Parts: sequence; structure tokens; C-alpha cells
Amino acid sequence: MEILLSQIHEILNRTVLTLDEEVKVEQIVRLIGFVAVWLLGTTIFRRWLRRVISKLKLTDNLQNRIIAILFLITLILGIGFAFRFSEININIFDKVFRYDLVNLFKSSEDSTDTISSEDSTDTVKSGLEQPTLTLANIFYGFAIIFGIFVLSKYTQWLLQNQVLQAFQIERHTQFIILRIIHFIMITIGVLISLRTIGMNFTNLAIIFGGLSIGIGFGLQNTVANLISGFILIFERPIKIGDLVEIIDVNIFGRVTSINLRSTVIMSLDEKEIIVPNSKLITEPVHNLTHYNNRFRIRIQVGVSYSSDVNLVKTALLEAASEHEMVIKDPTPQMENVTPPFVRFTSFGDSSLDFELLAWIPDSFMRFDVASDLHFMVWEKLEKYGIKIPFPQRDVHIYQEEKKTSD
Repeated sequence: MEILLSQIHEILNRTVLTLDEEVKVEQIVRLIGFVAVWLLGTTIFRRWLRRVISKLKLTDNLQNRIIAILFLITLILGIGFAFRFSEININIFDKVFRYDLVNLFKSSEDSTDTISSEDSTDTVKSGLEQPTLTLANIFYGFAIIFGIFVLSKYTQWLLQNQVLQAFQIERHTQFIILRIIHFIMITIGVLISLRTIGMNFTNLAIIFGGLSIGIGFGLQNTVANLISGFILIFERPIKIGDLVEIIDVNIFGRVTSINLRSTVIMSLDEKEIIVPNSKLITEPVHNLTHYNNRFRIRIQVGVSYSSDVNLVKTALLEAASEHEMVIKDPTPQMENVTPPFVRFTSFGDSSLDFELLAWIPDSFMRFDVASDLHFMVWEKLEKYGIKIPFPQRDVHIYQEEKKTSD
């Protein structure tokens, strides 16, 4: 037994690797054990936290984000405590995170000159040290951008639910205000993060000047979409909630979001269609709700030449008057809206062609109402004995006489 214990003790005291100090097997075992226990406790804490947050009646997406952030923070703290508990010196990691990455691109002579000059002036300029490009500063920069992004989302939610709705501001105007606030906050966050990692704005301007040629050739579509996004937001040819139809690509639906690069359109079958903004600027777009939500339906029907045209007109008007969504008596406020009426459009090859025109208050319902009217028109024509003819053609067959040879 003593031999076994001595062997275990020897294995635990064996050096595995060397950082600033020697790291033994015992310390590695303590590190792994602490991390395992911490993960188990974190899992239990996560389940408890989910039950607590669910009582706040937040959206599932927001709950998942909060839990994920807290879980990540707890995990990072656990790793730090694990190194403390195992008594592993992690100064090497601190040196790695604080190493100036600019030195990687310098020659050895430059780096030694820089180090000697820094050593000679450390005592003088200890409080005036310029930021350096280190892994720690890059992490801080990304953390600042992420924090600003989360703050921007919360600020938008707070303004939309507590301020803008109270003033009864139009939905699209709310969208513009919130977008401007979001862009300003993100820009401020990016500038602060660039300053944190030691980026010189003069050099940054030179870099962007050099990249402008490449951006002009390689990112033409992206830049066009960005400019189109600003046009859509400020000129407002299309607004949130508008019912649009892009004719050339056969897209029809309601606008749910207008972003800088693309616009999201919800189709009739509840599918989100992401359309580049340049399409909405350069392609013909039919905005059905730009002026109002009303829409005029056209029902075309052809009847036989033996039909009474006045009876056909009566049947079509009756079908329109019996549908609850058709506007029968427009108010003076409804400009250019008329009661349902029938047009005798043409004498066709095999039919008399008529067209029923009727207005409805909601253009989003145009397909459903048109389908209902087709059913009702068919029933009315059956009721009055009006026939819908098939196309008729006269076919003449000529037989050629066989020529007999002499």
C-alpha cells in the first residue's frame, strides 16, 4: 500500500510543462477537477436562472441571449478560479495578451531599438503611454462594440415601447428614428474600439483611401445597395407595412423591415423574402398601399352570343353586391372609388366579353375576394341560364383528286 501511495505521489509531483514556473500533474488534476465541478454547478445555475427569467415574461429570443451571456461570463470566471485553485502561474498568458503585435512586423534591429528606447523613457512617460495593438486591446475593442450593440438594441426597444408609441408617431417615422440612433451608437462604439486598440485615425484614412479603388470595383453591388437603403429610408417610396409587388421577379408581399443593404418582404405564405435594396430602386415596383389600402378587382368573363347582355350585367352586379368586402356605397373621402359596375369590353371570337370592376378596402385580401367573386359569378350565370362558350373553330377538309396516268 505504501509503495502504491508513493508511486501516486511521485506521479502527481511529476513536472508536465513549464510556463513561468513548473506545472505538475497534481496541479493539472486539480485544474480539471475544479473545471468539472464548476461546469456541473453552472449547469444547475443555468436551469435555475431560466426558471427565474421565464417569470419576467420576456421574449424567448431575449431570454436565450441573457442566459447565454451570463453562462459565458460564469464560464470565464470559473476558468480563472480554476487556475487560482490549482496554483498554476498564468503570467505567461498575461504576457501573450499584452504583447505588442506591431513588433511581429518589425525587424530584429528595429525591435531592439524600440525596446531600448522604451526602457529609457518608461520612467518619464509612464503615465503618457500610447495604446498598443495587443490581443487584450483587440478583445476590449470587440467587447466595446458588442456592449454598444446590446445597449443600442435595448435603447431602441425602450424608445419604441415607452416614448415613440406614447407620442403616436407614425410607424415608418419610428423606424427611421430608431435606425439613426442605432447607426450613431454603433459608429461611436467602432471609433472607441479603434482608439482602444491603438489605431491611428490618420493611418486609417490612408488605408481607406487605398482601399477605395478596390471597393469601387469589387463591392459595387454592396455600395449600390447601401445607397439605395438610404434612399428608401429617407425618400420613403416604400414604407414598413406597405404591400408591394416587384413585377419583373414576381415577388408579392408586405414590407416588414428596411435595412441598409436589403429589405425583408413577408409573402402570402408567411415566407420572408430578402430583396437587395437596389432592386427596389431600379426595378419597377407596384406599391399597392403607398397612397391607401384600397384595391380594385377585375373579374373577366365571356358569355355566348345568344345571351341577354343586360341579364349578364345584372348577374355580375348581384354577385358583387352580395360580397361583404366589396365597397357598395363609397364615402366622399374615398377619392376615385366607385360602386361596382360592368364593362362590355369586346366582341370576342366565340364570346361576348365582360368585365366586373369592384373596390375592396384591403388590397392584401385581393386574391381571396377575387376567388369568392369567381365562385359567385359562376353561380349567378348558372341561375340565369347564361352559357360560357368554348372556343369554336370551323375546320374544312379538302380531298385532292388522284391524277391517273395515261
